[in-house]
Amino acid sequence: MAGSFKILVVEDSKTQADLLCYYLTQEGYHAVPVDCPASAFAFLSDSSVDLILTDIIMPGMDGYAFCHTLRNDPKYSSIPIVFVSQLSGPADIIRGLCCGANNFIIKPIRKEQLIGEVNNILSQIMDTSQGHEDVGGVLPFHYENHTYSIRSSRYDLLRILLSIYQTAAQKNTELEQTTRELNDFSQHLEELVKERTQALSVTNEIVEHLLMQRTELITRIGHDLKTPLTPLYAFLPYLLRKETDPDKKEILSLLVKDVTVLKQLVERILKMSHISIDSFSEEKTNADIHLISLEVLGNHSYLIEQKGIQVKNYIRPLSFCKISHFHIMTIMENLVSNAINYNSDGGTITLSCEQEGYNQVLTIEDTGIGLTSEQTVRVFEDFYKADESRHDHNAHGLGLSIVRRIVTLYGGFVSVYSPGPGRGSTFQVVLPYPEKESYDMNIQNGGNNG
Repeated sequence: MAGSFKILVVEDSKTQADLLCYYLTQEGYHAVPVDCPASAFAFLSDSSVDLILTDIIMPGMDGYAFCHTLRNDPKYSSIPIVFVSQLSGPADIIRGLCCGANNFIIKPIRKEQLIGEVNNILSQIMDTSQGHEDVGGVLPFHYENHTYSIRSSRYDLLRILLSIYQTAAQKNTELEQTTRELNDFSQHLEELVKERTQALSVTNEIVEHLLMQRTELITRIGHDLKTPLTPLYAFLPYLLRKETDPDKKEILSLLVKDVTVLKQLVERILKMSHISIDSFSEEKTNADIHLISLEVLGNHSYLIEQKGIQVKNYIRPLSFCKISHFHIMTIMENLVSNAINYNSDGGTITLSCEQEGYNQVLTIEDTGIGLTSEQTVRVFEDFYKADESRHDHNAHGLGLSIVRRIVTLYGGFVSVYSPGPGRGSTFQVVLPYPEKESYDMNIQNGGNNG
């Protein structure tokens, strides 16, 4: 039966047209593709067809106008027309019924549905008992405040209803299948996450154990180094004071200096190895940065005076920060000593602390040797020295690294800016303000911005 039927496929998409023709040809139908209604009319003027499959959205004349024109032309009005389109809304289907379409096939095309609908429609052509005696009737239909004139036959309406139901049932089956696959995938993903979480937990335990071993090793080495250093640090100055021989006195002076530097280095390494959240999470207080700055500057007053450095301290009283006194002291000590050691004779050091939102921003600016762009990136690394040409045993390359670790663990950050070598440097430490209540109270009282 199929070989005796000719089907005209009106589709502007070559891919869709080829797919339709391929399915139809496989079933033995003679399929003829055209890319627009104009080409369809040209073909129909010379040839007859048994069925028209047409898209709706096409350049020029759309599928609705094409169908309406065919139904109003006695020469073509009896040809069954099936819309093949991605449009599936109620209004789209009603418009097709008003044009007199015999059925709707909703894209994406499934071969089983396409061939089933084509077979049903073409079977009616051969079955004269079913006929289309009511095709010419018009059925008024009211939908969403608009009245439509349905021209499709009652038989076609029933067929379209069944076709839409089949499409909906198929979509529902596909949805259920997709839901099952999604549930299976979710379960698999949960199991995978659980496995990865367990593996990560084991890895974290191993890392924590290794870090603990590292800290214990550094502590043990530090104590082992401090044990012989302690008597040397205590007795060498005494021997230096007692010695009268100038040559021996000079040697002892160098020994005192080197032992002092070595002792400070061991203490800094031990201090850095113990910087962690657990080591001081309970030590936070509202530290007064102004008082601490005065204490630190006082500790360095001799060296500041020796180098003729001018200090401008703009940190106002009652400039509080949520940090332990020891750690803010360590931060200030390292930044100020860095500004002194790398400053030029007769240079300037400027200290300020400003409140920005819920943060305190501590700034220490110097007019010293400055930094290159590469040095600003590396200056907070462990044991890094910006000026390797200076053989200064007092500089260990740990001070700024300690600052970074402490500030990071308090939820803040530290940065440095320098216009270039010989043009000084500016270090900024951003630390959280104590609490919102203290912040509001400080604003009311004028705070450190008043």
